[in-house]
Amino acid sequence: MRVETLIKGEALKIARFLIVGGGCALLDCSIVWALGFFLPPLAAVSAGYLAGVSCHFVLNKFWVFRCRRSDYGRQLAQYGLNAVCCWLLTLTAVHFCLGTLTTNLLVAKLFALPPATALGFCILHGLVFRKRSPASTATDVMPEPIRLNPSVTVQWTRGDALLGRTSRGNGAYRARDLAPRKG
Repeated sequence: MRVETLIKGEALKIARFLIVGGGCALLDCSIVWALGFFLPPLAAVSAGYLAGVSCHFVLNKFWVFRCRRSDYGRQLAQYGLNAVCCWLLTLTAVHFCLGTLTTNLLVAKLFALPPATALGFCILHGLVFRKRSPASTATDVMPEPIRLNPSVTVQWTRGDALLGRTSRGNGAYRARDLAPRKG
């Protein structure tokens, strides 16, 4: 049962990753199209790319990989490295395809998408948005919520105070409310 759960979890991440990639590509192309009427081509392409990459980072961090780490500077640097690696792979694949398979630039670009997408997923999953190792400090990552029973979840906040919320309502409990009572 555990292996099936892991496979379903990874399949869901891959599906989300592909949805985010497609949505960000659509955003990128839409901005290029719209700004192409007003700006020079390279300015429109740059604006679209910046919007697409920014959206891609945020959606992958919070929705695809559900990363709770707070070291944004490091993640942005690693994400930038990922973008460069994927870009270099894309250039290499396009160059190879243009020299061997086709003379059409768009067809060559389509051949480059699957390997670049796979590389991007692997780098983002294994490096950029990975969970912190146990040696990390408490300020880098928020601990997972603790389940006391089905109706109460205990969760750490930044101030290291406990906060519990019931699944049946929005009732909040302070740490002293959750402490054992004397008899």
